[in-house]
Amino acid sequence: MLQAVDEVVFFVKDIEEVKRWIQNLLKCAVVFESPEYCTLLVGATKIGLHPRDEKNSGNGSGQVAYWRVHDMEPVISKFQDAGCRLYRGPIRGIDGPMVCQLQDPFGNLWGLVDYHDLDPSGN
Repeated sequence: MLQAVDEVVFFVKDIEEVKRWIQNLLKCAVVFESPEYCTLLVGATKIGLHPRDEKNSGNGSGQVAYWRVHDMEPVISKFQDAGCRLYRGPIRGIDGPMVCQLQDPFGNLWGLVDYHDLDPSGN
């Protein structure tokens, strides 16, 4: 039924500011842009930027997408250098991998998951 995460949407105060921040951090391309919505492509997953509204205040609560990384510490450092703060972890998840959440300067949460020391193939 479900195949993969297609898009992670962040509800933000200023689309242009967050777009520039994500592009600077992740060096990713904008694939759609309008005054009301922007989509960036990270690997095979889209990041959507939507204006905050009465239904989604952008306070970071709710679902958190976890991005697979191969070595968590340098990724955490890169996010912290870009203005993020650790929100949870890093900890060893109950199912084995290292996990953490970072909160960006706009209040959005970014999850990281690292399986590399559990899987001899590095996947």
